[in-house]
Amino acid sequence: MYTNGNFESHLAALLFLGTLGLVVLLAVATVVLFFWRRAWVRHPLLAIAVLLAGYGLLLAVFSLTSYDRTVARGDEKFFCALDCHIAYSVHDVERTKSIGDTTAHGEFYVVTIRTHFDQRTIAPWRGDSPLRPDPPSLILIDGNGRQYPVSEAGQKAWEAVHGKPHTLGDGLRPGESYDTTWAFDIPAEAQSVRMFAGWYGFPSQVLIGDEASLGHGKTYLNLW
Repeated sequence: MYTNGNFESHLAALLFLGTLGLVVLLAVATVVLFFWRRAWVRHPLLAIAVLLAGYGLLLAVFSLTSYDRTVARGDEKFFCALDCHIAYSVHDVERTKSIGDTTAHGEFYVVTIRTHFDQRTIAPWRGDSPLRPDPPSLILIDGNGRQYPVSEAGQKAWEAVHGKPHTLGDGLRPGESYDTTWAFDIPAEAQSVRMFAGWYGFPSQVLIGDEASLGHGKTYLNLW
């Protein structure tokens, strides 16, 4: 299974929340001791420093031992939540100079992504209620590391011709899936183009083993 990290998601969440909770408690203790036993203030401050240093060390270890991976065309990249997994895969790619009346600066890559709520990964108590996933960022990256976001002009042109039946944030019940299509404007000379689908924001950036953390390897989706 290809995932967005190299550490078990439940443990990553517990470590983050536990560390955050302890830092808050120690900060409160620091404030109390400042007015009650000022000479003891250094003890909770030292504990906060040790706690954050230990967490940072774990974060660095899992980032430094990670590496880039590329998922084969049609295979799924899973994003691990606490009680379920959402998977993304590339199911179709078309290359064209124009969409409708809109011409690409280079070449349009029209990529169809399948979003799948894997029913094999849900907790027994979860039930059949729908899940509305956080939409990931979609970026194409060539062999030289240059990044290309979704083309606003190309996407509008494609939707004008084909409509927009789904978005990446539409709700899913366990076992369901849907397709979304995205247009990218890529230079004609670009080589070894692949896709990154993921998040960069908080708290992903500080979760141990998450590909959004500093220096962590990424899991890419192959287009071909």
